[in-house]
Amino acid sequence: MKEIYRACKKCKRITTEKICPIHGDEKTTTEWMGFIYIVETKVSSISERAGTEMPGMYAIKVRQ
Repeated sequence: MKEIYRACKKCKRITTEKICPIHGDEKTTTEWMGFIYIVETKVSSISERAGTEMPGMYAIKVRQ
């Protein structure tokens, strides 16, 4: 079965779960476009610009 990737509406983190593993209460959506993969947040200018502090996959645009 194919996994469906979802993005958190608050932090934009991409997951396969219906609830964000970071917030625990935010719902996720399948309506997102593009993604970035951040490995090292301390040296990444992309991470700084996106406002993320944890490594992982993040959606560029999430439909609210």
